[in-house]
Amino acid sequence: MIFKIGGCRITISYLFLAIIALAMSFDRSGATSASLLCAALHEAAHLTAMKAAGEFPREICFTPFGIDIVNGNGIGESYKHDAAVSLAGPLANLAAAAVCLPVCGKQSFMFVGNAALFLLNILPIVPLDGGQALVFLLCLRMEPAKAEKIVSVISLIFLLPLAIVGFLLLLRSKWNFTLLAAACYLMALLLMKRVR
Repeated sequence: MIFKIGGCRITISYLFLAIIALAMSFDRSGATSASLLCAALHEAAHLTAMKAAGEFPREICFTPFGIDIVNGNGIGESYKHDAAVSLAGPLANLAAAAVCLPVCGKQSFMFVGNAALFLLNILPIVPLDGGQALVFLLCLRMEPAKAEKIVSVISLIFLLPLAIVGFLLLLRSKWNFTLLAAACYLMALLLMKRVR
């Protein structure tokens, strides 16, 4: 499904909608709704940071693997600003987790969802927000190609232990494969980027 809001093209994958509908129909605990709220906060923070600099996204794509916001002005207008936009999402989740902890408790889905999104997205792994921010910050001191190579190596250094922890979690729980799947997905994205 494709439509436009102003100059922004919105693309929503039918598989994205199907996964959400399926998750919500089987989840009686409210975890799916809380996760969607945490993700919406995360993406709204990115958009707010862009708007604060007078930018508007060219495209927003809702895929089964996440939401991609394509900057209308292109990358490199200001590396400091691009790093701030990348970090806005995780920092919003950190702030929400800090508010939810005393209000809702550490077992609440809102605290866990915001804390998990912060911890995952702040990692210096491309294409996560932390990895993108690190590339932009390194570009302040060196050529973009060199910065991307350095962050690719750092990404692998962080992904290997993440995959191992995900595998151990799967063995221990016998069903929780989410961390392992996320690590494998990120590794595949990183390898495909290097092949291109």
